[in-house]
Amino acid sequence: MKLDFSKIPANCYFNFSLISRSDQQAVVSMPLKDSYLQEGNVVHGGIIAALADTTAVYILYPSLADDQTMTSIEFKINFLAPARLADGDLRAAAQLVKRGKKVALCDVEVFQKDKLIAKGLFTYLLFTK
Repeated sequence: MKLDFSKIPANCYFNFSLISRSDQQAVVSMPLKDSYLQEGNVVHGGIIAALADTTAVYILYPSLADDQTMTSIEFKINFLAPARLADGDLRAAAQLVKRGKKVALCDVEVFQKDKLIAKGLFTYLLFTK
């Protein structure tokens, strides 16, 4: 049996909220807080990447067989605009690009309000435990 999204320690730490999901897409949001800021008062890119990765994972993870799990192989993310605390929550939207027997690829866009701030491509290995 898979863990509930809201009980995963990293999801709790970042206060991620699963807005929607299917086998083809997922949307996750997160509120921002001061401790996520780096130099220049912008949100640290690693935190934005964590949101994007988690969103892509939740297209795939809930539909894995009980004897399967997954892990990241690679990801690439482009930061297109700074995320600022005063501009509100972040929202990531992921789409499945391709799912094979062992490898899956997802496209993710991260928004703040309606502004695209990051775009990434995430690759996962699906395997038997």
